[in-house]
Amino acid sequence: MISSAGVIISSVFTKTTGFTVTQLESIGPGSPAALVNVGIMIQGLSSIFIFLLPALLFAYLSTPRPAAYLGLRAPGKNIQFILVILIMLGATPILEMIQGLMSNINFGPKVKAAQEASDNIYSAFLNMPTIGSFIRVFCIMAIIPAVGEELFFRGVMMRFARQRSRNMLFPVLFTAAIFSYSHSNIYGYLSIFLAGVLLAVIYNLTGSIWCSIIGHLFFNGTQILLSYMGNHNAAVKTLMTGNTVPIYLVAGGAIVFGISFYLLLKNKTPLPNNWSDNFTREELYQKPD
Repeated sequence: MISSAGVIISSVFTKTTGFTVTQLESIGPGSPAALVNVGIMIQGLSSIFIFLLPALLFAYLSTPRPAAYLGLRAPGKNIQFILVILIMLGATPILEMIQGLMSNINFGPKVKAAQEASDNIYSAFLNMPTIGSFIRVFCIMAIIPAVGEELFFRGVMMRFARQRSRNMLFPVLFTAAIFSYSHSNIYGYLSIFLAGVLLAVIYNLTGSIWCSIIGHLFFNGTQILLSYMGNHNAAVKTLMTGNTVPIYLVAGGAIVFGISFYLLLKNKTPLPNNWSDNFTREELYQKPD
């Protein structure tokens, strides 16, 4: 799937748009709008080819009930959706603070240059002058990754890891590490890792991957919404571009997170102990209902 995405990017897009791969790799805030739009489309296609399609195809081809395999079931309690949103709301300023602290560490000139190039690309993507551009970016950079990455990491990879572990600790940490590594963000590695841990715990406590998808979507969507607001509001822009998060936001986030997580524990409907077991031979060969 990665190879397929690479072929499409290097051939189809470059021929139909007239932009070269070098131009796509050097996108920045001053790049033409047409080039930025192509870059955003490539971002969406990459998410689909690398995460969403592999998870869906594997589940469809290997199991008699792919939706159940991927955890696409309703949560045990409807209140879990609300609690997950509140958990991610509280965690967001804490994770942003951690990333800001990590940005002060000197990892060397090569890492700094790579991070600056990545930041320039995302700054260009998040320059959304109109509501139409906001909706496009929200769909491509919030909805698609939330669905695709959760199905891939929590729906498939965490099952694999659980089959090789006696408890949930290894699956949670392993998938969070790979999840963070896949984002290629050195300064954000720790905060993304912790977000991956939190999303895996949410899936485990609710028994529904829809809850982790909602949590993931809320986290990504909040960043995009604030960036859009920052393009029209100086105070929000200052908050988004700074490396430090106001302490009152961190403290308030910690309180919201703690209370919401406690309530989720009180209302948990966890995955059963045998949730990662493969289907039996009889189930694989039975005719679908």
